[in-house]
Amino acid sequence: MMLYRLAGKAYANDTTGIGAQRYPGRWNPKGTPCLYTSASISLALLEKFVHARATEHMQDLCLLTIPVLQTQHLYIIEGAKLPTSWMEDFTYTQWLGQQILQDVSILGFVVPSAIVPSEFNVVLNPQSAHFKALRVPNALPYAIDQRLMHKLPS
Repeated sequence: MMLYRLAGKAYANDTTGIGAQRYPGRWNPKGTPCLYTSASISLALLEKFVHARATEHMQDLCLLTIPVLQTQHLYIIEGAKLPTSWMEDFTYTQWLGQQILQDVSILGFVVPSAIVPSEFNVVLNPQSAHFKALRVPNALPYAIDQRLMHKLPS
């Protein structure tokens, strides 16, 4: 399985999860490190775009491609088993993510995308023993189609 992460050039090769630790996300509370990745480049781009507030947030991006060979260390959260309000209930999703991320025997967990629920993201645990075994290559520059850039304020 290949996972994809788009990040600003300055943070592209950081796999410590420090960004998520400082700034909580849908699946992690503040103080809990993790790496948000997607199952496709297009979903990674869409996830990045939906959080961008200005064109500067979409400039100088790099793509990190993470091969995961041992998927048995991934916990799968099925969308059908989540409460119907999961997309709006950050308290619940952060609590659930924190429970999983505390278990260092789990590499990460698979979750439906809130943007495209039929596709999935994978939240990786950089503190997992299995994470240390991943061979993560350096991120490569990723150019954004300028038609997308025009949709954001300058």
